[in-house]
Amino acid sequence: MIGEYESLGKVLRTIEVKEGLNKDNIIEEIKTELEKQDQGLYKNWEEGKFDVNYVFPLFFCECTLLTIAAENGHASVVEVLLKAEANVNAVDSNKWFTPLHVAAENGHASVVEVLLKAKANVNAVGIEGCTPLHVAAENGHASVVEVLLKAEANVNAVGIEGCTPLHFAAGNGHVDIVNLLLEKGANVNAVDRYGKTPLDYAEGYAKNQDVVKALLDARGGSFVKARNKAMIAGGVNTLLGTAIAVALFTTGTITAQLIPIVIAVVAVTAAALVVGCATYELLKPSTKVDGAEKPIVNSINEQQRVTSISSY
Repeated sequence: MIGEYESLGKVLRTIEVKEGLNKDNIIEEIKTELEKQDQGLYKNWEEGKFDVNYVFPLFFCECTLLTIAAENGHASVVEVLLKAEANVNAVDSNKWFTPLHVAAENGHASVVEVLLKAKANVNAVGIEGCTPLHVAAENGHASVVEVLLKAEANVNAVGIEGCTPLHFAAGNGHVDIVNLLLEKGANVNAVDRYGKTPLDYAEGYAKNQDVVKALLDARGGSFVKARNKAMIAGGVNTLLGTAIAVALFTTGTITAQLIPIVIAVVAVTAAALVVGCATYELLKPSTKVDGAEKPIVNSINEQQRVTSISSY
């Protein structure tokens, strides 16, 4: 139950301020406080032989003490639990998140540092394919992003729907994190499974002018716009080719049997044009002069979060 989670959280808050907490007494301290707070949880843990890596059956997921401590930002408790041989890469039963994931998700930079020092997997993957860097970028925790990047987190890791951390940051309007990721070599033109770039996310979801400007300055492109332009060009090419084939047949230049072949050639050419134009529009070098006016993107008073990337 949610009350059980709150009970464990209260226990960890209580022991965090106790003096002399160490790897030899932390289990006893938790046992003493938990017995006062929740008899049911205490008995469950007792059946688990008070193992430091016991997985507590809570309402929304099953997780260890280390995960709860990390999620709530209890850095000193996390450090002592690790010394008591808590599994630094234990995963919960909900999102398959590690303690590093939940610490990053909630912006606890000090906890993230403690976990990384204990050799937590900086690129651990949750059930949706998200790494700690993904969730930190999505939730706007710049200090955590900095710590993870220093620990060599994969800046171009591909997660849910093919999104990179840059997609998440751009889609949620976090310009400071967008800049951090770009400085570390994030692919500004990475595409998700639908062919959308971080710029598409910034323009379509966050509508944040600062983010759009940062991506444009890094030569970011919109695959959606490029694709639409190319499809129009391809359609015009197909119509023109068909018209030419009909005209040639009418004048007797070609026979009826050759018309399907001509149209097929035109169709293939049009398809190649679509792909070629889209690729060129996305990757073409910028011709803007430094200081020139940038495109203006309408901003909104309240930035909406990206629903397609925050549902996990």
